[in-house]
Amino acid sequence: MNSRMPEPVEMIQLQKPVKTRGAIILAGGDSKRFGQLKALLILEGMTLIERVVTGLKPVFNRITVVTDRPELAAGLNVHCVDDLLTNFPKNPLRGIHAGLSASDLPFQFVKACDMPFFNPELVRYMSRFAPHYDVVVPRVGNYYQPLHAFYSRSCLEPIRRQLERGGGKIIDFYESVKVKYIGTEIINRYDPRQDSFFNINTQDDYVEALRRLKG
Repeated sequence: MNSRMPEPVEMIQLQKPVKTRGAIILAGGDSKRFGQLKALLILEGMTLIERVVTGLKPVFNRITVVTDRPELAAGLNVHCVDDLLTNFPKNPLRGIHAGLSASDLPFQFVKACDMPFFNPELVRYMSRFAPHYDVVVPRVGNYYQPLHAFYSRSCLEPIRRQLERGGGKIIDFYESVKVKYIGTEIINRYDPRQDSFFNINTQDDYVEALRRLKG
């Protein structure tokens, strides 16, 4: 009889990382703060959405773009879907729900279209935990990065319930699911400048993104 105690889940995950396959890009925002469609901003000769897709493709072989403007992703060889829960106010939760619903994959990586930087090693590390949790999300202090996270299909109903309660804040549904937080120590091991979480909301952010690219 083998009396060995089973290994903790996280030890198993670290020893046997899984190959992740699906990624969801949220590109349904109206870019009101920026003043024009951010997906079409040019960075290093590519539109922002093209840059995000190009960064994801070496890691994921199925990419879904959630948008009500499918022409933004024309020629990028991705699957485009629109929100399903349109009876609720437009917000990223609707987009995550639509992306998860569009595939039978058990979990997928979610990234916002206005986040131009991608660190594959950090994402691969996070993917090790995705089969065992409903959400895998970076957290720096008290700040979460819910648009750079893995979500399981098991989140579909909790997301719907959160929207029905009138809440559009992503992290509010975390209390009803199993969450793995990726802390600062691990984040800094792979992405010490935390470029992965930089997003473009304003013209100043765009200038800063160009500066970081040059650097």
